[in-house]
Amino acid sequence: MHYTKWISLIIIILVIIPTASASTNVEVGSDTYDLLLRLEAEGVIQSGLLTTRPLSRKEAIRLILEAERNSEDKSLFIRQIIKSLKERFKDEIASAKYIKPVDITYGRYIYSDSDNSEDLTYNSNGDSYEKGSNLRLGFSSRAEWDWLYLYIHPEIRYSDSDTDMIMKKAYGILSFSVLELELGKDSQWWGPGYHGAILLSNNPEPLTILKINHSQPVILPSVFKHLGLFRFTFFVTRLGEERKIPNPYLWGMRFNFKPAPYIELGLQRTAILGGEGRPEDFNTWWKSFTGKGENKPGEAGDQRAGLDLKLTLPFARQPLQLYAEAEGEDEAGGLPSHWAYLTGMYLPRILNLERLDFRTEYATTHVNGHPNVWYSHHIYTGYTFKGKIIGHHMGTDSRDIFLEARYFLPKMNNGRIAVSYDLEKHLSREIKETTEEFAIKINLPVKKAITLKTAYSYGKIKNLDNIQGANKNINILMAEIMYRF
Repeated sequence: MHYTKWISLIIIILVIIPTASASTNVEVGSDTYDLLLRLEAEGVIQSGLLTTRPLSRKEAIRLILEAERNSEDKSLFIRQIIKSLKERFKDEIASAKYIKPVDITYGRYIYSDSDNSEDLTYNSNGDSYEKGSNLRLGFSSRAEWDWLYLYIHPEIRYSDSDTDMIMKKAYGILSFSVLELELGKDSQWWGPGYHGAILLSNNPEPLTILKINHSQPVILPSVFKHLGLFRFTFFVTRLGEERKIPNPYLWGMRFNFKPAPYIELGLQRTAILGGEGRPEDFNTWWKSFTGKGENKPGEAGDQRAGLDLKLTLPFARQPLQLYAEAEGEDEAGGLPSHWAYLTGMYLPRILNLERLDFRTEYATTHVNGHPNVWYSHHIYTGYTFKGKIIGHHMGTDSRDIFLEARYFLPKMNNGRIAVSYDLEKHLSREIKETTEEFAIKINLPVKKAITLKTAYSYGKIKNLDNIQGANKNINILMAEIMYRF
């Protein structure tokens, strides 16, 4: 289905289906998710399905108000987090209808001393920095009617050699019944991972998608009600012309469950099919949906599927979250095979040190006996969009270990300092490229409307491009000012 047909479909729906109020999304990568996860780990949010992002702003408000109701016996620090989130979403909480020509505006300066800065630039909506000075200037704009929300996010990107103006994100959302229909350019993140996600992340440039999903969790009818809160997401897109097979389709489907307040489950699939010179008929789509015929004559395309689990243990003495993701590349006997894994642990505080949190995460796409099987395919070559991995930024046949500690600054309205370490090793060849990264990030809300951010990253690459002794050091410095209207 071409984009013109998608637009025609939306117009028909606008005419014939009664609609409810819509809502734009909380951008993937926003620190709103960090704060909601902190509240969830403390047990004051129990009905959130936070492993499928983005959330609608309407859903974020619901979770903030739930946290407020459950926080009467919590510390002043937790109540301050909730208060700051309420201030951020005050217009929506008041059910205001408005057009905001400028919602958020920002300026960001980045200096890199290396042309290989892409090795330290990931989960950034496809952005990468050239050697020398780089500047990003942008704003977001939102508009609300009774039945439709619109969102745009243009950005100017300057480097020493080039200046471009891009539309970073732009979409419209229509809400009807319990579902939302979205058409436009937007990022997604599937799974409980913090540093990466195996199937779908904001590592590449946002995809132009047709997406349908639940705006808020629902309870399924009949015996399925025992699965608890449920959320469904489906999207389809095309991956562009600059590929071995131009313009293939990528589609994805995710089911999210919460059978108990502290258990969250996810099941998901993505697949690439079609493209120039490849079949796109009903039979091809049916094979792709049913997951049959991978790596066989007449196969539908490139398929991946898996599941994830997040367990929240809000103990009074020491709360924690444990999570895991397992995804299969290819199919064998009707089931996923060649598994990749991600596991993690999050401590929202260290005993009574409630301003200090800690997270560790491990991921691998290494499959014994099958080198470079992940994110590759004999027909479609790479699971990429404009050169960036759609899933975990480490790429194929790799292992990644990530550690981060954060300290929330007193009297700074969620101001915080984060220190992290990342070790990434590529295992596909005898001489293995390894990247170590040390980073510090500082977030300082100087006023209710103004936030200052700064970050420094140091990376050490050994055996660059799998060449023995080809080592390189990378330094990246970033400073940003953001204003919320």
